[in-house]
Amino acid sequence: MKNRKQLIFVLSMFLFIVFNANSQDLLNILEKEAPNTPLYTQATFKANRILIGQSVETRKKGVLEFVLGTRYWNIPNNDTSQSFGADRFSGHFGMQYAFTDRFTFGAGITSFDGIVNGFAKYRLVRQTEDNKVPLGITLVQGASYFSRDFAIFSLPQNSSERLAYATQVILARKFNRNLSLQLTPTYIHSGVNQPVPDKKDFFALGFGGRYKLSNHVTIASEYGYLFGRDEGEEGFNLFSLGVNWEISDLIMQFSMTNSKSFDDIASYTLNANNFHFRPGGLHIGVNATYVLHLKKRKPRPSE
Repeated sequence: MKNRKQLIFVLSMFLFIVFNANSQDLLNILEKEAPNTPLYTQATFKANRILIGQSVETRKKGVLEFVLGTRYWNIPNNDTSQSFGADRFSGHFGMQYAFTDRFTFGAGITSFDGIVNGFAKYRLVRQTEDNKVPLGITLVQGASYFSRDFAIFSLPQNSSERLAYATQVILARKFNRNLSLQLTPTYIHSGVNQPVPDKKDFFALGFGGRYKLSNHVTIASEYGYLFGRDEGEEGFNLFSLGVNWEISDLIMQFSMTNSKSFDDIASYTLNANNFHFRPGGLHIGVNATYVLHLKKRKPRPSE
């Protein structure tokens, strides 16, 4: 009986050692096959733009976006205004392509102000779900060409002086599944001598946020403050408020703003009116962004 107990004990210890060794080998194999890669936060914002300004987002590699924007407004003290419809209309067409998951390039043109613009966007830092990286950082370099005068702003005759450049550092954090906030320090170099005569360099600070109302609907808002000018004759700061509606690969944006322009630079510097609900201060925007996936994910051999 005693020998039998000893034999059972020895077999139990042997099986324990073998099982523990095999388990450790299995854990090592799993760790090699599934490295400790970070889980990045998704959908801080739903689109490349909050409403007018750039968001921290970039698209997946191979995604092409078509952007069609419209804006409507009435003219103050206009005796010929229609009871239905708008006095003025502006249209915008743009395209944006993601060369990698982090790098996006885009360009567009607007009918009302004749601005042709382009931008390069690089996602430098991505927020992680474990909060080891608490925010995302995206760098944006934009350029705009002002082809003609518009609103109260007169532009130089020399075409080389109608170029403007903007450098932005976008800092954003998704606090939970509903709330995201963004801060955008911006440097602008403008050759058009507007809105402040004989001043070509400006600093601006953009604030943006979105709140999720349902799986497909969010409310969004932006405010842009331009330093070094007096509001009034030298223009007004940007404000916009709107709703984003996601329908599969189509994103609809409905907004109210004081900006006539779709351009990153002009929306900061060349707003002739403050935001209010009277003619001239209220511009209604309807934008549609269609997402086209040019590069499909290749299936794994086992799929």
